[in-house]
Amino acid sequence: MRIEDRSVRSAIDRAAAHLLGRRRPDGGWNEEMTWCAALTAKYVIAHHAVGRPLGPGDRDAILRYFDAWQLADGSWGLHPASPGYLYATTLCYVASRLCGRAAEHPAAARAREWLVHRGGPCWAPTWAKAWLAVANVYSWDGLPALPPELFLLPEWLPIHPKHFYCHTRLIYLALGVLYARRFAMPEDELVRALRTELYPGGWDAVRFREHRSTVAAGDVYVEPTSLLRTAYGALGLIERTLPKRVRRVAVERLVEEIRYEQSTTGQHGISPVSGLLDAVALHAVEPSSPDVDLALEGMRTWRWQDEGEGLRLAGAQSHTWDTSFAIQALCAAPEPDRFAEPVRKAAGALLSYRLTADPPDRERHWRSLARGGWCFTDGGHAWPVSDCAAEALDALLAASRVTGEPVSWTVKAEAARFILARRDSSGGFSSYEERRGSPTLARLNPSEMFDDCMIDRAYVECTGSCLRALAALSGDDDLPSAAESRDAVAAARRFLLREQLADGSWLGSWGVFQIYAAFHADLALRDVRVPAEREALRRSARWLLERQRPDGGWGEDWRSCLEKRYVPAPEGSAIQTAWALLALDAAGLPPEHGAMMQGVRWLLSHQQTDGAWALGQPAGVFMNTALLHYKLYPVAFPLWALGKLARAGG
Repeated sequence: MRIEDRSVRSAIDRAAAHLLGRRRPDGGWNEEMTWCAALTAKYVIAHHAVGRPLGPGDRDAILRYFDAWQLADGSWGLHPASPGYLYATTLCYVASRLCGRAAEHPAAARAREWLVHRGGPCWAPTWAKAWLAVANVYSWDGLPALPPELFLLPEWLPIHPKHFYCHTRLIYLALGVLYARRFAMPEDELVRALRTELYPGGWDAVRFREHRSTVAAGDVYVEPTSLLRTAYGALGLIERTLPKRVRRVAVERLVEEIRYEQSTTGQHGISPVSGLLDAVALHAVEPSSPDVDLALEGMRTWRWQDEGEGLRLAGAQSHTWDTSFAIQALCAAPEPDRFAEPVRKAAGALLSYRLTADPPDRERHWRSLARGGWCFTDGGHAWPVSDCAAEALDALLAASRVTGEPVSWTVKAEAARFILARRDSSGGFSSYEERRGSPTLARLNPSEMFDDCMIDRAYVECTGSCLRALAALSGDDDLPSAAESRDAVAAARRFLLREQLADGSWLGSWGVFQIYAAFHADLALRDVRVPAEREALRRSARWLLERQRPDGGWGEDWRSCLEKRYVPAPEGSAIQTAWALLALDAAGLPPEHGAMMQGVRWLLSHQQTDGAWALGQPAGVFMNTALLHYKLYPVAFPLWALGKLARAGG
């Protein structure tokens, strides 16, 4: 069999037709990013907490979603492939009861038995306990100190929250307000019933203060460090000595930041995780404020609903991300001119997602440059990301080669400016913001469930994407950043070579795991003309070839992210097989190589009748433990790989 065989062309055509059939009206793509049922539980709790409960239709649709994702043992997991977590199960149980589910309902009874057997809310992680305190089924006394005064510290101090990873910083803005106010929704008959159900020994008998740091073993990924425990103790002591006026000033400052975040993100928040907390915090300080209604209404942007799974909140919207990969996949196909019109329209959609302004008064609000960047979403929340901008630029350049319509000087110049602002001193590139915190700050991780959530740092994948984009621009001497881009490309290349492990692999952060990192690193090294015979690419190719399955595919288990080593999956993955083929192609393997042919055969044999491939295990990840389904991946990446190899082999 040759790569250019009719069966390959037929598979490409069917995949392209399927991909084009999933476009949005604007010509771009945005598929659901599936994460955790606990996010929808927070949506329910937030509405109840501010006295605006969801209507019967929404409640019924949410219960249908909870039922679809409840595991056989009665629990809910942290992500689509995980076992039960006390974090998710406790929140989903409370939310299902708030949605009207009776305590004696079989699904509720199974969940309650599971969570009570594991200690109940007292053994949930800190971030779950905070939401349970909001729901008035846990006490704020049972949380470690979360004083808002931390934000009043001099900004040059390394522990000031301005140095935190932006998602964590924004979570603690709202938590600081809620903690200071000890906010809890009113105690009513349902709250009293929930307390009885969650604490069989009696609510009044619970010694909440003794559970400030207790977490069920199954929910712990990062044990609280001695440094964090010391910090909590010190914060608790300081909190008791501060004058009330200092707390008042601190709360006012945090509310100012929350209002700024809500207004500059179009009321969406950077994500629903912090956006929901913002709505409750605004209610805690001013229940009648119209800002509360605006914040809740803004959360609708994160909603997904269908007959199959009901109503839920997605962890993110992915307009830019999905559209960028879809364009690159179509442009990689043989005879891409046949897709010129949909590619042109998709490129127009991508340009409409671009940010054209920096945040107002950004220094006061700890924000970075944004103009010229792209968000993960359609730009509505105005939080751009380095690799989103880089992949968007690569997609626009690919589209230009197909349509003949050049990318404007302004778009290229501003994209380069934005990407360069995310450089790390190591030569790599961070994600949302330039790196601000030190590795020591990472030791103060308060989440217990997640890792890598305290500082924004250089990532292999972000660096690979940014290196490719800058390399494409570095030869354009008309751009003001051309020389700077060339320097950044050289430094990023050194970063990738330095980060490669002795066995030839790289560690990922945003996908599963080492195969995803190899995909980004190999494509980037190819684009900066590292010769195929260079040892780094040779070692990467060898590592990938050694992990090809006997059936020709590749499959890496999501547990690789937890264990920081390659763990083979029980079965092959279309997404990872495509990543591996693209990486091997970048590393210099010819399409006729036996391993490449086997990988192509695997993709052909696993293509579904609709032209796509099975979703399989989660392929995306953030903070190491939050695994994600990207629902467009199983068509975009196999199409990209088959198209690339077909053109190379033809």
